[in-house]
Amino acid sequence: MRKTMYKVLMAAAASFTFSATVLPASISWVQAAEQQQLTEEDLAILQDVYNTIQSQYIEEVDKKQLLEGALKGMVSAVGDPYSEYFDAEQAEAFEEDISASFEGIGVQFAIKNGKPVIISPIDDTPADRAGLLPNDVILKADDTELIDKTTNEIVKLIRGPKGSEIKLSIQRGSQIFDVTLVRDTIPVHSVIGELDKENAEIGYVRITQFAEKTSDELSAKIKELREQGAKRFIFDLRSNPGGLLDQALKITNMFSKDGDVLMQVEERGQEPHKYTANPLFGLFKVTEPYVFLINEGSASASEILAAVVAENTDAELVGVTTFGKGTVQNVTNQTSLGELKLTIAKWLTPNGTWVHEKGVEPTVVVEQQAVARAIQLDTAIELKKGQSSDYVASLALILQALGYEVQSENYFDDEMEAAVKQFQEANQLEANGIVTGDTAQLLTDKIREYLEKNDVQYQKAKEIVLKAE
Repeated sequence: MRKTMYKVLMAAAASFTFSATVLPASISWVQAAEQQQLTEEDLAILQDVYNTIQSQYIEEVDKKQLLEGALKGMVSAVGDPYSEYFDAEQAEAFEEDISASFEGIGVQFAIKNGKPVIISPIDDTPADRAGLLPNDVILKADDTELIDKTTNEIVKLIRGPKGSEIKLSIQRGSQIFDVTLVRDTIPVHSVIGELDKENAEIGYVRITQFAEKTSDELSAKIKELREQGAKRFIFDLRSNPGGLLDQALKITNMFSKDGDVLMQVEERGQEPHKYTANPLFGLFKVTEPYVFLINEGSASASEILAAVVAENTDAELVGVTTFGKGTVQNVTNQTSLGELKLTIAKWLTPNGTWVHEKGVEPTVVVEQQAVARAIQLDTAIELKKGQSSDYVASLALILQALGYEVQSENYFDDEMEAAVKQFQEANQLEANGIVTGDTAQLLTDKIREYLEKNDVQYQKAKEIVLKAE
């Protein structure tokens, strides 16, 4: 039996848009809600439509199917894609995202202007290994167009059993390309960490999402690194799509003095409620110097933490502006038919700023290298002299980053062919100047290793944290 879930969510999972109806000042929201209650006449209209369908539609229709359709249609009419009605199967899948594991490709996305936009791939999953990035648009799953489909419809198409393949059509800026992924088990790993390989006084901790046990995992990881010699920390929130509000509060509490405002929540028709740091959220504190890493895939609960660091501490935020998701959802109204995920409030930073659609800005702006956004080369596609394409443009970036002389940006010329031959010779491959198969795979592997070693945002964070007192 599926366990009951009643959770306040801070995960970016549907859209960028927040909609609210502004009521006249003379009418309170409570009075307005009362005026909108269903009357007997309203219920009679609904029942009449239901009865007409059941008695006159050309085919027999299941009662449950009609009820689920009515509930989903009602929530859809709100116009806020963060709010959804899940049927029982969808509710089960949604709970797995937060508390267990599932089988799929490992990507968080949001609906923007009708298009599924990637917030972030989950670490060490098929999506991550395939090089998918924040802000990539998923146009198709196999041969099915995803534009204007609901979140649940897209999830159902993308998920599947471990070992099965799916081909996605991806748009990155003006580039459109296909990528084939093999689905796998996607575990919920929320905290990973290690000592910096060059300086054992620096502990690196990556928070991948805000799941049920993240605060416990984080404090345990920090203690472990302290015992190993860490005296200062780099906390990585890049491509963290958010998660549970209670975990956001417990973790922000670790970086705040008792009495500091952690966040504010503004519900409909009410003044913002301030949440302040206190022992009820935990006694564990981070006392060492630290720096946070953020990017455009840091969303929601990640932004709550980033805002606390920016407004309550002297620590630096390194990277680029975050996603910008400033609403709170609650999962409730659980029945045999499913459950309701509804936007119930805005969240504000400690200073009262609403970051929705704006994001939290870094205190130190550091853009990643251009090659970090290159399309991953397809081993089944042949690139050779005389071609011009988005894949060739990515090949040029890869070769340049690996130290080869290439001037052309998107045309496979003689110089690019010579560079490819040099790469092939250096790696004991057939030096034919054609990029496909083993050559494409090795270039992909080499550039991934290069980016791991040449993470300019991380290097800047190291520079700053070593100077911090």
